[in-house]
Amino acid sequence: MTLRNTLKQPFLNAIAMLPDRAQRAMLTPRMRRICIHLPVLRAVYSGCLRRHPIDLQYGTDTSGLVDALVLQRDERLVHELNPYMGSQPTIIRRALDTLGDIGGYTFVDIGCGKGRPLIVASEYPFAEVLGYDISSDLVETANANAAAIARRFPARPPIRAVNANVANLATLSGKLVVFMFNPFGPDLMTTLLRNLEAGLASGAIQHLFIVYDIPVCGRVFDDSTYLRRWFATMFPYDPHELGFGPQVEDGVVIWQSVRGARPDAFTTRNRRITTKDRFSAVVE
Repeated sequence: MTLRNTLKQPFLNAIAMLPDRAQRAMLTPRMRRICIHLPVLRAVYSGCLRRHPIDLQYGTDTSGLVDALVLQRDERLVHELNPYMGSQPTIIRRALDTLGDIGGYTFVDIGCGKGRPLIVASEYPFAEVLGYDISSDLVETANANAAAIARRFPARPPIRAVNANVANLATLSGKLVVFMFNPFGPDLMTTLLRNLEAGLASGAIQHLFIVYDIPVCGRVFDDSTYLRRWFATMFPYDPHELGFGPQVEDGVVIWQSVRGARPDAFTTRNRRITTKDRFSAVVE
């Protein structure tokens, strides 16, 4: 590991701890013109290092940017992983609102990181809210956030995060909503799909929605005979979320299982996914 990689994450952590006023100063046009050309400082302009409004609201810690080398030091896996950053709550809510009645379903976030989608999902009447992540440190943070939400909202469904490699994930069961915010590349995505297909084939999974925010590997799911499209669109960030993420809108595609399928509700569900790079995808 190079010295640059060794120092990168502590430096990003230090930037993230700066007061919001100092971070806003770095976003002024003059500072941006200078700093955006410095490799490590470019991360500042993703918006992910600023403390997100949801953390200010709940006193949680879901903000920041965590490099893939920190998530996993196994070189066989690290090239497949994307850095941790939190998805936008408004986009998660809008996606979940398309599903209709989710009573009795379990929400599962694959690559949950610090657990921001878990917090948002707990606003809905899921039977349980689960997260899986390969980083034990991020899982620890997610469970601390879960405890804070449970204290504040004891009537919400329970939240739990588990340290796990998706390649070794136990077969899931019941009615599921699987959420992902572009956590990793096509090899691990195919492994995840095979696990879900096995659960559907055995009957362990009764019905399944896959909600994919920034669907870079969407073709993996489009090619599955066990799934069909439910929904596809570009969702804009809410105005108060602008500047707290790298974009102003995200593509979201949702699939449901053929097993237990609900009647199609959205005529634009088969919109095309165009992938720009491993971090961005547009739903056209």
